[in-house]
Amino acid sequence: MILRRITDAFRRQDWFTVFIETLIVVLGVFLGLQVNNWNEARKDRIEAETSRERLIADLHADLDAFAVRRQWYEEVQEAALRVDDALRSEPPETVDQTWRFVLDSWIAGGEWPFAPSAQIYKELQNAGELDLIASGSLQRRLRDYYEDSANEIEISLTFKSAYGDLARQLIEGRVGMHIADCLSAASFEPSLPGTNPTTFYKDCPRPEDFALVTRSAASLRESAALRPKLNARLNDLSGLQSLLEYLDRQAASLVSDLETAR
Repeated sequence: MILRRITDAFRRQDWFTVFIETLIVVLGVFLGLQVNNWNEARKDRIEAETSRERLIADLHADLDAFAVRRQWYEEVQEAALRVDDALRSEPPETVDQTWRFVLDSWIAGGEWPFAPSAQIYKELQNAGELDLIASGSLQRRLRDYYEDSANEIEISLTFKSAYGDLARQLIEGRVGMHIADCLSAASFEPSLPGTNPTTFYKDCPRPEDFALVTRSAASLRESAALRPKLNARLNDLSGLQSLLEYLDRQAASLVSDLETAR
């Protein structure tokens, strides 16, 4: 209809009408594009907010997981230090001391892998949506947290000491089975996400055949290879604690910045 009026006005050489009708067409196209741009921008804002909320929730889950891991590794480190003290002292004199030494020797070799939960980050990265929620330094920090830190964790857990394997070899098999069953039963519930246990390694009663415990304690103390592997284990545990603290600070800082950027 408008094109017909413009054509008629052009034939009549009615330039004013041609100008007005053309202006109407141009304004209509411009407003249509603006409305489309506004709708796209609104859609992007909604998607950005949804993505940001999902990423923040993922980081909060990481903070919970790191808190649990830190407590667990603290208990493992305390057990390793008690083993270190026991190896520097005279052999235990009582049944309870002997059992504590063997139990700590087992606990000190425990491993519980951890890593940032990168599922949401990878989804956003693969969909090209990271730019919606972060840019510049914040995006680089997200990459450092989810990619570079993951490599550090892999290296830390791959090149772990051989203390745990050796200690389990020196402890009698039936004693090891008893400890594994006892500790597994005590640790299932505290390992659930969102829990905050007071301790992971609760009291584990000694096995009935205590002669096996005595032989295990003697094997551990007489092993020339155990001491250097325990030294390496203590260093590993210290490094893992430092790494967990670093990841915890990173995650908390990212949550704060992402919430501020809303």
